[in-house]
Amino acid sequence: MKIPIIVLLSLLIVALAMSLTTVYRMDEKVNYMHDLVSEYDDIVQHVTAQRDTLALMNSAFAARVDSVPRLQHRADSLQVRLDEAELVRNYLGYYLVIDTGQNRFHLRRGGLLVRSGYCGTGKGWTANDSGMVWNFSTPRGIRYVVKKGENPYWYKPDWYWLEQDLRPPRPGQDILIPDSLSWEEQVVFYNDSLSSAERVWVRAVPGALGNFKVDLGGGILLHYGVGRGRNVSHGCIRLSNADLEALYRILPVGAPVLIY
Repeated sequence: MKIPIIVLLSLLIVALAMSLTTVYRMDEKVNYMHDLVSEYDDIVQHVTAQRDTLALMNSAFAARVDSVPRLQHRADSLQVRLDEAELVRNYLGYYLVIDTGQNRFHLRRGGLLVRSGYCGTGKGWTANDSGMVWNFSTPRGIRYVVKKGENPYWYKPDWYWLEQDLRPPRPGQDILIPDSLSWEEQVVFYNDSLSSAERVWVRAVPGALGNFKVDLGGGILLHYGVGRGRNVSHGCIRLSNADLEALYRILPVGAPVLIY
């Protein structure tokens, strides 16, 4: 009887020792995992702090980027005011001021306001679906009336089609309006006799610019157009028919136009 009891006690002792060893190892593993979790928690907190810092920096840079156009407009406005002060001292005729920020025009003479109203100016950077990019901003600074004209045609440049992801028509592919018609008859023909799909392929468009144009050089015109009060044009200054006719008749060739 003694031998089986001794064997049984030995087995129990061995089992207890193994259990204690296992518990010890598990405790060590738990402590290791706890340390590992604490380490990862520190890393997560550090990364979160970096992310929050980057987010704040990004917001600051975004605010700074957004403020650049406003600062540029203020600087341009100040320069125009200085140019206008010099102009008033030496020029007695009519001149025009274009504010591309407020999209307003101011016709002045000797510093006195003669006429004011809304206009549409350049819409800035534009891209088509193919990734082509254009800067359709209205150029700032002092320009002068180069020439004026009545019943102008709008000769569509290639970017008109490219902006719509279309291929510009080759010679002979564009739709021509009969030159036997008067300008007024051509306007009616364009609007009433052609479908919208056909009008896309007319390169020389009568009536699109209104009845008058005031050319400031470099492809920049004062002409009729929609979207007044907003930045919508491809660089030209869009006016109502009434304002356009008034400026056409008042501004002489050589008149200064201050744009900011």
